[in-house]
Amino acid sequence: MAYHLLIDAGATKTAFALLANGDVIVRHDGRGINPNYCAETDILQVFADFVPKCPLEDTVAEIRYYGAGCASPHNAAFMKELISGFFPYARIWVYSDLMAVCHALSRGARAVVAILGTGAAACLFDGTDIVRIAPSVGYMLGDEGSGTHLGKQLLTAYLRDVLPGGLACELEQKYQFTKESVIRRLYREPEPNRFMASVAPFVHDHLDCPVVHDLALAAFGAFFSVNKACFKEEGQLPWRLSGSVAYHFRDLVREAAAQHHCPVDEIVAAPMDKLVDSYKTIS
Repeated sequence: MAYHLLIDAGATKTAFALLANGDVIVRHDGRGINPNYCAETDILQVFADFVPKCPLEDTVAEIRYYGAGCASPHNAAFMKELISGFFPYARIWVYSDLMAVCHALSRGARAVVAILGTGAAACLFDGTDIVRIAPSVGYMLGDEGSGTHLGKQLLTAYLRDVLPGGLACELEQKYQFTKESVIRRLYREPEPNRFMASVAPFVHDHLDCPVVHDLALAAFGAFFSVNKACFKEEGQLPWRLSGSVAYHFRDLVREAAAQHHCPVDEIVAAPMDKLVDSYKTIS
């Protein structure tokens, strides 16, 4: 029996789905992968944790890897070579993580497809191929509306004493930090993007606070404003979104989208289930 492997790798989580005859026989979630930020040893470990779960008596025939950072041909080639080290007999396709959402949600129609998770990205999909990707400048300069951006805005409000006193104390108690330790974590320790994203759930849990609500709505407004400008000549194409932030903040996301005249017609937490459903149509 030949197996087929689908992998959806975001900055926070990598989802593996091993298929046999169209049915999922193994699901596994590992640490996130982005070759722009992750050390090669860390990426190798994600695959090393999954490989023992594969049936050893048969060969994985095809692998479709959808990954953050893989719109870059250099990163795509790097990931393909790395994956081939674990699965030397498989045919391997490497796509950007945006293509996972395109394949999962497009239904063969032209649309603006986007991800709002730990990071953010958007593209124009013509029903078959991605024809334009909004320029990505990473979490330090962009990623508006992402978990990292929400966390950054919350921490900025905290450090500038904009948060109500009781809420600031609650934030400190929940995450066991002080203003001094936040500055150290952001500027002296590795992966500040993960740290910023780790406090995004606090934003979601305190949307009843006007300061936090307005902070989040402005973040999503910035996402639609920046990305709509990249596709302004396309008129009123539907927007289809995936990602934990898009899903958990979906009411605010839709509110911001309406303010910017971006018709959002579908939001899912992750594309994997729909990718499995559509696998035969993209094979």
